[in-house]
Amino acid sequence: MERQRLEAQGNPRHVRPAPTDPLQPAPAGLMLASPSSPWATVRRLVWLVVVLSLLANTLLMVPIGLVDADVDFSPGPSDPWFALAGGLCSLPLLLLVLTLRRPKLTHVVLADPSSRGKFAHQLPGGRVLSTSTPTVLSHHLIRRSPPLDLPRPAPLVALFVGSVLVVLMVLVPLGLLNAGLLQALAFALLFLPAWMIGFSIPVFAWWAVSSEVLHLPTDRRQGESMLIAGMLSGFPAIAVNSLLFPMVLVALGVTSPVIIEGLTLVVSAPVGEELCKLAAVLLLGRLVDSGRRGLQAGFTVGLGFAMIENLQYILASLLADPTTAAFGFGFTSVLRGVGSIPGHAVWTGLGGYALGCTRASSLRGPNDLDEGPSSPSAEWGLFEAHTGRALTPSTSVWSVRRERWTGVVTSTRGPAPPTNVVSALLMAIAFHAAWNGTSLVMSMLVAESVAGFAFMLVVDAILILAVLHTGRRLFGAAMMQAGRASGVS
Repeated sequence: MERQRLEAQGNPRHVRPAPTDPLQPAPAGLMLASPSSPWATVRRLVWLVVVLSLLANTLLMVPIGLVDADVDFSPGPSDPWFALAGGLCSLPLLLLVLTLRRPKLTHVVLADPSSRGKFAHQLPGGRVLSTSTPTVLSHHLIRRSPPLDLPRPAPLVALFVGSVLVVLMVLVPLGLLNAGLLQALAFALLFLPAWMIGFSIPVFAWWAVSSEVLHLPTDRRQGESMLIAGMLSGFPAIAVNSLLFPMVLVALGVTSPVIIEGLTLVVSAPVGEELCKLAAVLLLGRLVDSGRRGLQAGFTVGLGFAMIENLQYILASLLADPTTAAFGFGFTSVLRGVGSIPGHAVWTGLGGYALGCTRASSLRGPNDLDEGPSSPSAEWGLFEAHTGRALTPSTSVWSVRRERWTGVVTSTRGPAPPTNVVSALLMAIAFHAAWNGTSLVMSMLVAESVAGFAFMLVVDAILILAVLHTGRRLFGAAMMQAGRASGVS
């Protein structure tokens, strides 16, 4: 029979367990561990971005219904019912997002041996803890904060490349064989996984590379908050590009759809999107205390924005007949995976790095810009679920991988990135405008021919190399400052 203290209350035949001890703050140095599940992180965030994309579109119905219901970019007429429908459709999506992002708590019970202790302790829920020796019990509610757990870059890249090859190798031959029904069936089966892999996996690959190179202690909630902040920054950017900026142009007398589209790409998108992304980085300011941490925040915010934008581009590429969709999906997903996605990350990383340098300078003085007061080490660790082996970034395998990725990703050639936020923002806008403007000119001037398509690919390759070199120089500057701060030349 379990040994526990009972207290009589009223009638001696009715007894109740002793009250549970109150919760206490967690003791210093408490270490907890969770099983490593990197692909669960991928699945959770992929579904979250789908929900956020739906939420962005339903929320956009509200200003459209109130200001420009016929979407001719002239004020009026208003349609309150359309706006109300958008608001009502947004509510369950908003509740779903809040549910997915609610903090998770862990109830930790500690029983320390003590001669002054007891053999039985009352726990919440009517449970009793029995021990073979006297113990003193304490219990704590701790918010779950395991380290950010991402798959390694190589499996992510393999999954992405494999999905592109499968779509091409299945749909194109079936189209050449005129197997219409079989091709349609294969297309229906491949559509959803191709779409979800195409818009998301390149983002996770770049995120994994940047996390390994920057090598900063980051818990899952911090890392996911950065990515989600980038997704949310797409909400106002969509409203500006889709509604507000075209309305301003029409009010100024610009009515040509071609001119409106061109100015939106070259002016509104670079200015509005970079401002929205930088605002998201500023909202994460409490996490930014150094150039390297600022680069992490800015780069991840840019990836989050690119993911919610990429969702629409990849979906559009698949909305065609199966053969055309196969080629469109392959071209769009690869081009955006190696160009547009790192482009958004690098452009926002410029502002994040400058913000981190500015904050570190104000905290520690102008001669030591890198590592300001850093976040405390995570109290959570990871272990392999099937072996129980602890996972730690100090293993030799991690060191080899990190050194390899650092050598590939960082560079010290070329001008150093700006450490002033305004200068970094202007540089990001200029790069973004040049990217969009060049793409627009190419689409207008290049004829639909093999030579024209080849020329466009050459121009795209030059733009991609410019983005990648800018990113390598940015990472090189951040890592150089980290080396100086740690006394490494």
